[in-house]
Amino acid sequence: MPTTNTDTRGVKALKSEIKTQKEQITRLLNRINTMSDEIHGLKNDLGRFKKNVANDVKYLTEKVDG
Repeated sequence: MPTTNTDTRGVKALKSEIKTQKEQITRLLNRINTMSDEIHGLKNDLGRFKKNVANDVKYLTEKVDG
């Protein structure tokens, strides 16, 4: 069966859509990687914050007690 102009246009449209989707997926994957790095940093900061608060509470308790 010979290829028609409609078939060719449909294939071109699909190829364009696939290209667009690949670009979007690439951007989303990059954003996910960035967010993952940010979450890791936030977890580290939160752990450090908790430790500092615990040390401050301990210091204040020792000062009040004596």
